[in-house]
Amino acid sequence: MVQTSVQFTPVQVLQAARRAEAEGKMDYALQFYRHLVEQHGTTPEAQEAREGLFRIAEWRWGEARVARGRDATGGGAQNAQNTQSAPGSQTPPAAPAGNPSGQRVYNVANNTPPSDYYADQPQVAAAPGKLPQVIALGHGEDEQAFRPRFRVAKFLAHALSAIGWLTLLAGVGAAVGGLAGLVGELSAVGLLGVPFGALLALPALVLGIVLVVAGQLAAAVFESTNANLELVAIERGRNSF
Repeated sequence: MVQTSVQFTPVQVLQAARRAEAEGKMDYALQFYRHLVEQHGTTPEAQEAREGLFRIAEWRWGEARVARGRDATGGGAQNAQNTQSAPGSQTPPAAPAGNPSGQRVYNVANNTPPSDYYADQPQVAAAPGKLPQVIALGHGEDEQAFRPRFRVAKFLAHALSAIGWLTLLAGVGAAVGGLAGLVGELSAVGLLGVPFGALLALPALVLGIVLVVAGQLAAAVFESTNANLELVAIERGRNSF
């Protein structure tokens, strides 16, 4: 089964990032902001995404400072006890791992030490041009195709239009047959000396025009309604992430 991917605009991705940041889901917000900066770097939404990355970096850097302060306060006594029990056996601290490729923070601050919170974040491998998995279709999930409605009504509208065309042809045939004398019954003189075929053709032509116009208008109304319903279904599918 062929699966189609939904293309999201930078505005929709920015809205999702703001929603995730407001709900405290910083990992998702970070992914969305990074996607805007890397894939849509020249758009106005990318500038707002850089500001969002700045806010997340400040928040994470503050969290890291608080955590390091707690570790230093809580582990001071334990370090002193270890020093007294085993002098000279201290193990040098491990060098902090560098930020992975692509995990840098954009425009954090001038002369500000870089944050190391990226080392604690799960790495999400995403192909270029694709959105994070959290707003893409799940594995094995297909888009539900839109099913057109009003099929019977549209069939009746086209049938009404077809009847109108037949009535028009019948009226034209009656007029030609009466005026040209091709059919004796139609060429007989009727009211005001007008051939009987011409008298029959006039109401047939009017009725045929009315039926054709009514059928075409009804079919157009049903087609327009189906198009509007399909647009609503598409928008609902884009916003349901």
